[in-house]
Amino acid sequence: MLPQHGRVPNFSLRIPAPILTLFILILVTGLMLTLSFYLNADEGDLVAQSRVRLSLIVTLLLAVLVLLAGTGRWWHPHLWKHGNRQKQHRHRRRHHRR
Repeated sequence: MLPQHGRVPNFSLRIPAPILTLFILILVTGLMLTLSFYLNADEGDLVAQSRVRLSLIVTLLLAVLVLLAGTGRWWHPHLWKHGNRQKQHRHRRRHHRR
């Protein structure tokens, strides 16, 4: 939360609520499913152990992808600064009229 011209806090870099909700839902559901597979697996059953690993890997990959989608504004801030570009364009037009 950065101050915007010293008056109003800037909330534009916050992760959107639907994406944050989806991230939490994926983590909780995936970890519960993985824990269920883990508790029902026998020690010698290789298929059950691989199911636990696969469930954990898929959960973590989906969570990371959703988190990257939610934080896209942090990784590419130059794509979200529309006001600066418009001010420069207006300034150039005024400059050429003189």
